[in-house]
Amino acid sequence: MQIEKKKLLTPNEVTFLLIGIILDVTVAGLPNDVVEIAKQDGWISVIIGAIYPLYVALLAIYVSRKFPKENILVLSKKYLGKTFGTILNFLFLLSFLSYFPALISTIGIITRTDAIPELTPIKIYVVLFFIGAYAASKGIKVLGRIGVITFWMLLGIIIPSIAILKQGSYLNISPIFGAGIGNILKGSLNCVYDYSLMELVFLIYPFINDSSKIKSATLKAVGITTIIYTWVAFITIYYMGKDIIPKTIWSFFTVTVGVKVEILNNFRYVFVAFWLILAVKSVAIFNYVCVFILEDIKKIKSKKVIYIAIAVSVIITSMTFYGDKLALDEITKYTSPISTIYNLIYITLITILIWIKKGG
Repeated sequence: MQIEKKKLLTPNEVTFLLIGIILDVTVAGLPNDVVEIAKQDGWISVIIGAIYPLYVALLAIYVSRKFPKENILVLSKKYLGKTFGTILNFLFLLSFLSYFPALISTIGIITRTDAIPELTPIKIYVVLFFIGAYAASKGIKVLGRIGVITFWMLLGIIIPSIAILKQGSYLNISPIFGAGIGNILKGSLNCVYDYSLMELVFLIYPFINDSSKIKSATLKAVGITTIIYTWVAFITIYYMGKDIIPKTIWSFFTVTVGVKVEILNNFRYVFVAFWLILAVKSVAIFNYVCVFILEDIKKIKSKKVIYIAIAVSVIITSMTFYGDKLALDEITKYTSPISTIYNLIYITLITILIWIKKGG
């Protein structure tokens, strides 16, 4: 694979690109997922759940050392044969696509609920795809820069939530380990899916400008994501408590209502505005990944046609099956585990084959 030097990613861009694919708008509902089982210890479940992206990162580090210029799509066909390898690569594409309708449906619901209620879903989706596809068409380097910018925007809405420490109560997180080790571990399984898509690293590590830095870049992404996820879960439980959180849809949004910033009348509107920009970033990355994998499977003559095809199929799926939050949750409770388990098996299989054959 020939990659122009000017299009290579810096280690920081790789880190923030990985954070960008893992950490999307759905993180606002993360506390709801873990409190359901782990109660006040949900934030501990989030820390334990980070074992999954750490495992993916360690496999990627090993594979990238053996084949620094070949991504997993190439290695799959190399070790399993062109036919079987292509089939597995196509299923890998479907695993990414399975998250796409849920993502834009969530964005649509948030936009209509908290920002511009008069907008119809189709208008929101079309704008999202137009901007996202345009950004994706500019290449991986542009996405890397967008990842850096949106990360600092993310910190801009996360850091002010520290002020909530004055308003919450330690009683809401007490007693620590009171939910029991068993429930904490079960709760960690609920948030594994929030850590999913770290598998993107297997596609982008050949684009880093210094392959010796892939280890630090990848582990940094896992560490930063874990810290942000843990904080979101902790501060939400600390502020609201395990009994109130299940009565909300995106509990972290409720936390932002309590944030007071002197120069702003209502921090929540700023939060939602930044959140929507993060959403566009996620749509752009998904578009790029889907086209990237498709191009490996079959040479694409016109990427514009593919972007339109992806947009139409995802929009129709979203409007048909993901009309509201209940429908969205009902579908994703099946699709997310299937996609995560497949990706886990896929990357583990390729890594084992590389280990057995000693990279030969």
